[in-house]
Amino acid sequence: MNSKIEAVFGEDPPAVVLGELEISTLCGDSLRHAADLLESEHYLGAGRPVGRTLVQAVHHHGRWVALLVWGPAALKLADRDEAVGWTDSQRAERIGLVVQNRRFLVLAKTRMPNLASRALGLAVNALPEAWEQVHGFRPLLAETFTDIEQFEGTCYKAAGWQPCGETKGFTREHRADFYVRNDRPKKLWLRTLHRNAGPMLRAIDMAAGYEAGLNRQSPERALPLRKAQIESLRDVLREVPDPRAHNRVFTCSSLLVLVAMGLLAGRKTLASIQRYGQFLTQKQRCWLGWRSNKAGTFRPAPSYSAIYNLLCKMDPHEFAAVLNGWLSAAHGTLPRGLAIDGKYVRNLVLTLCLSEHESGAPAAIAIAVQAPVSEETKKEGELTCARRLYATTPLHGATVTGDALNCEPESITLAVENGADFLFQLKANQPNALEHAQDVAAKLTPLLPANRTKCTTAVRSGGFTRSMR
Repeated sequence: MNSKIEAVFGEDPPAVVLGELEISTLCGDSLRHAADLLESEHYLGAGRPVGRTLVQAVHHHGRWVALLVWGPAALKLADRDEAVGWTDSQRAERIGLVVQNRRFLVLAKTRMPNLASRALGLAVNALPEAWEQVHGFRPLLAETFTDIEQFEGTCYKAAGWQPCGETKGFTREHRADFYVRNDRPKKLWLRTLHRNAGPMLRAIDMAAGYEAGLNRQSPERALPLRKAQIESLRDVLREVPDPRAHNRVFTCSSLLVLVAMGLLAGRKTLASIQRYGQFLTQKQRCWLGWRSNKAGTFRPAPSYSAIYNLLCKMDPHEFAAVLNGWLSAAHGTLPRGLAIDGKYVRNLVLTLCLSEHESGAPAAIAIAVQAPVSEETKKEGELTCARRLYATTPLHGATVTGDALNCEPESITLAVENGADFLFQLKANQPNALEHAQDVAAKLTPLLPANRTKCTTAVRSGGFTRSMR
């Protein structure tokens, strides 16, 4: 990572020299030779290989001029995670799609002007394909660090990397598995390997072709909230009355906080929420307020029936009101893109969420307990919850999307009056509304209506599928 340049071919070598560089992936004996060079010339040494790794060599006329070592990304980096915009659960599942440049060495006998940035650029361009050949998938993002006391990171900047803050100055002690302060923060650099890296890493569903890079185990233990937020949520959920007898193993708030955490982590059924609780660590279970055994060494997870019985007996509106109040206070204004969707649990408990488009995290929730006996009863229950959300949730600046069930006059009117735009499906099973919408669309430019009043009237009559505010 040394930005100091020592010209080997004179002070001003011909530009064709850098145009003759080639890149290759090392294996076998070449890896051992590269490790020896890194150990002798790199100020950090060769380091030990951990997890998925890839070593590249940059050649000039068959001679190595630079070496690059790639490996797993850091599990947590505040500035990187903020830049990506993913949730803790997404980060835990998709961290394998981020790779780290662990070593970059320009060999001492082959240095020349611009060699470092040129070699780095070639290596990054070749990295996705090379990583796929070795590990079966293409990474989306690369990260690295530079020591701010020794290097400016000029070659990274020249090669298109972006500075993204500094580390906190801690070193991991591998033998004891904890971090100690070293008071030597590093500069963090990021480089996208795909033009849609950010949206893909924080999307609700990962694009096909990246399954090999996903971690399907530890995300269950990734909480969508930090400890202080969990404790704050527990405090407000204590306001929800417990309808059960008092001789219960789990308090009402400790069960409700699990339901809330499961919803915020994207779980859509009661069974998946209960399984989510089973995977939490003992420390996390302590944060959620679960009781321990007499020895204080184990905190059991609640059973499916414990959660189910509570939800059947409690007032769902009160739970939803408390949870929405906390969401509003904790997260501020709603995002611009919200999707509405409802799920039934064993035809009894309905959970309806307004969720962020990209992360899938709920921004507002309505819960109802009923016993639907037909598809029509289910639809009416979902519409009732949706209208309650539209009427009580501040939607200014948001665009609400949903399926054809939501395309009906009363819901649309409530959403528009509360400040939202909307985009709902309109199908042939609503022939009058579909015909009217087609007539309006033929007369007006959908995105730039010539007459706002006429467009709003069309919206509230149920004939047009998008409000223009």
